[in-house]
Amino acid sequence: MAKTERKPINPKADNLVKAFSLILIAVIAAINVGKVIRTFTFLPIYVFGAAYYLLVLLLFVLGIFRLFRGKKFKISRPSLVIGLIFLFLAIFAFACVATVPYEKGFDNLLTQYNTDLGSYYKGAFLNLFDKNTYWQHGILGIVIGANLKNKLVVIVIGVVLGVISLILIALPLITKLVRKDKKEQNTEEKKAEPDIKPIEDDNEQYDIKPGFESDHTPFINENSGFDRPSIVLDDSLDRNYSHNDYNEFSPLAFPSAKKEIAPTPTPVVIQPVVEEPVPEQTPEVEEEVNLIETRPVEEKPVQKVQIDNDLVTMQPIFADPEPTPEPVPTPEPPKKRKKVKWIPPSADLLQTYETSEQKEMNESVANQRVEAINQILANFKLGAKCSGYTVGPSITRYNIEYEPNATVKSIDAKVDDISVRLGGVSARFTPIVYGSPYSGLEIPNAAITTVSFKEVFESLPDVKKHPLAVAFGKDISGKVISADFDEFPHILVAGTTGSGKSIYIHSLIATLIMRVSPDDLKIVLVDPKKVEMTKYRDMPHLLCPIITEAEKTRVMLTKLVAEMEHRYEQFAENGDSNIKQFNERAKEEGGETMPYIIVVLDEYADLVDTCKDISLPVVSIAQKARAAGIHLLISTQRPSTNIITGVIKGNLPTHVALMTAGYVDSNVIIGEGGAEKLLGKGDMLVQSPLVSRQGVTRLQGCFIQNKEIGHIVGYLKEHYETIYDENYLDLVDHSKEAGKAMVASGEVEKEADAAEEARYQSIKDWVLTQEFVSMSKIQRECSVGFNRAGRFFKRLQQEGVVSTEVDGTSKGCKVLGHGEYYADDGDNVVASNELIS
Repeated sequence: MAKTERKPINPKADNLVKAFSLILIAVIAAINVGKVIRTFTFLPIYVFGAAYYLLVLLLFVLGIFRLFRGKKFKISRPSLVIGLIFLFLAIFAFACVATVPYEKGFDNLLTQYNTDLGSYYKGAFLNLFDKNTYWQHGILGIVIGANLKNKLVVIVIGVVLGVISLILIALPLITKLVRKDKKEQNTEEKKAEPDIKPIEDDNEQYDIKPGFESDHTPFINENSGFDRPSIVLDDSLDRNYSHNDYNEFSPLAFPSAKKEIAPTPTPVVIQPVVEEPVPEQTPEVEEEVNLIETRPVEEKPVQKVQIDNDLVTMQPIFADPEPTPEPVPTPEPPKKRKKVKWIPPSADLLQTYETSEQKEMNESVANQRVEAINQILANFKLGAKCSGYTVGPSITRYNIEYEPNATVKSIDAKVDDISVRLGGVSARFTPIVYGSPYSGLEIPNAAITTVSFKEVFESLPDVKKHPLAVAFGKDISGKVISADFDEFPHILVAGTTGSGKSIYIHSLIATLIMRVSPDDLKIVLVDPKKVEMTKYRDMPHLLCPIITEAEKTRVMLTKLVAEMEHRYEQFAENGDSNIKQFNERAKEEGGETMPYIIVVLDEYADLVDTCKDISLPVVSIAQKARAAGIHLLISTQRPSTNIITGVIKGNLPTHVALMTAGYVDSNVIIGEGGAEKLLGKGDMLVQSPLVSRQGVTRLQGCFIQNKEIGHIVGYLKEHYETIYDENYLDLVDHSKEAGKAMVASGEVEKEADAAEEARYQSIKDWVLTQEFVSMSKIQRECSVGFNRAGRFFKRLQQEGVVSTEVDGTSKGCKVLGHGEYYADDGDNVVASNELIS
């Protein structure tokens, strides 16, 4: 029966098992719990006491060494072993100094059982379980202390042992370094010696045997550096050049018909060539013998040819080889950029403000106004009173409680009267303070308390859980209200000049770049004013340089739409549903993660006025880009309905309204009035499901100075490289250039017709989602001109999509395509019930 061969053990697995075994033994020995374990650890603990843990530590270090180095700990020299033993004894001596109570004297220990020293050791051995003495000091430590009885002597012995151990341990290392230096020195000396070889005699003779070609045959060509000396063979050899039967070149062929071949041929003599005319000779047919080939050579007649002196140089002439096709260079895969370790800017770069005086002033004014408000409410007999107040950064909310027969509307109707009697202050009434049994009367403070950006930034949640968290501001109670940009997912900001809109946007950008690395976040800044975002120029977080033109903004947004579609394709291939899942899986597999992209569109109204088509990619991104990690921040001074359309407003769920010009603008942003009564300088109303599910929330935004932004951006530029995405460096619309080139070829009309048809089809799809539509609605919602809207509306009526009869209201014509199928020409309109029948 054949023996089965045992598979060899994997060295790595064997070393891993042994390493974990050593670590496990060390941990178990250190815990020292259980009868079995205490049985094995009894002897070392009894002998060494507390120093027993030095041995446990040694086992643990050996296990860690094997685990990380992948090999066992080898001791190649006896001096190293002795040095380790001396080192242990030195440490044990210092342990004795630390644990044995020398100050009490060892006489007390010796007299615990018997004054006789021998009886003491006998008692010490019998009383093994005296936990107060033996298990702490060890019997060896007690013996040392009992005999020496002096702490200084033990310290000196420990120092001497330690020095000796260090010398013994370092000796092999020093010897190895010395040998290495000597070896390197010898190597350098050998390199410095010239490579001199003995000069061989030119008349040296070589014993050339038949069938052997000498390796000493000189080969000199025109590139060798000599003046073309030729090799002249001795005339006695009468050498010919011919080919054998195997069509091989045979330079050593001798006439064998008349002459015998000596075993040792005449030596080769190198002589200078003398060019003389060679007389023509009649070729004679002779028999040849090939001395190089070992196989027998058949006799055949050969022609005797006079040797040309130029041929004696023995330069073989080869035919020109076929030209080798040059290899086609394969494109190198793009190198994966190494991520730089992210060290965020410190909050020490930010400033704080002293606000104690403003708070004291606001408190005193609030106490006075409580009495005045109660007097006013009593005069009007409204059945309500002010029961308290809450002082915020910019306003104070006075709590209004009602009697059982009073109504909220009675107070709301008298807000203007209350404002006049309080000295003409701007008052805003909140009918319901959610979570409280009273209404709120908001009145500006006597002194606005500045909310610093540092205070808000430090109160944000953990960056690991919420990397894109930003702060809106402080509420009236002083609580910082924040939310994650990934959950917004887009934000709309509106406010007039002086409302604090730009400072609020700067605080959001500064928060993001201070919390997230440039590898995980890219920001696109669009600045039509060309001066607002210059402080962020060449910032490492930028996806592309700051954009200041509307046409380039449209091209950038179109490319972002393509990037969004590409990301969704990658999600589908890997089974992910959003960017978080994709990045988590990529980190686990060691792949490349996707950065978040945040687009800041400042002065959006100016962009729409300059480029009408810019709203189409904005709507596409707002509708679908959340899961792809692309978010929008749109800012405008003029929130009119033709700029902030219903589609855009519906897909941007978070709205921030700073001080607006009037009630209409406030209603466009937050769906109600109140923003026109704000104080400016960061006083805002926020409408977001992440902040409050019911109504709007009044907050005070933080203040950040330009020099603080400069410090943050300067730190980032100093420590991180700015790398723009190549896809977003060219933002020129090349389709227009191609259209100009196509004018001469007559293809412009075809392209225009195709674009017109595509635009019409997209508008028709939108119309089918509406209940009523008019030409002005198409013009307003789809951002098309008057003439084109008229053509599209007429065609929709001809195709039977829109009714030709006006409904009688301002809604327009009724859309008929909801439950019907219609032909393209509009002639044969087929109802769904007809298809079923």
